[in-house]
Amino acid sequence: MITRWLHRIGVPSDAAYLAALGSIGGSILAWAWRNEKNTPNAERLGIFIGLWAPTFMLIGNALKTEEIAGRQHGAEMTGVASRIEKAPITRKMDEAADKLMEKGQGTAQVRTSA
Repeated sequence: MITRWLHRIGVPSDAAYLAALGSIGGSILAWAWRNEKNTPNAERLGIFIGLWAPTFMLIGNALKTEEIAGRQHGAEMTGVASRIEKAPITRKMDEAADKLMEKGQGTAQVRTSA
C-alpha cells in the first residue's frame, strides 16, 4: 500500500536506495563524531540511524517491482521519476548503454559463429 502510493506520486526506487546509503553514511558519521562525555548515546544514535538502511532497501526493492510492473503494462512514470526519465543526461546514459549492448551482442555473435 505504501509503495503503491509512493510510486503514484513518482518516488523512484533510486531515492530509497540513496536513503539507505545515506543511513549507512550517517551511522558512520554519528559514531565517528561522538564526544567523550556521551559516548554511549552517540553509539546508540549511530546504531539507530544505521538500522534504517534495510528498511530503505526493502522500500526501494518494492518500488522497483512497481516500476517494472508499470512498464510491462505500458504505464508511464509520474512525478519526480518522470522528470528524471526525461532529463537529457538520462537519455544520453540510455543511448550509451544501448550502444554498449549492441557492441556486446556483435562480439558475442562473432564468437559463436567462429
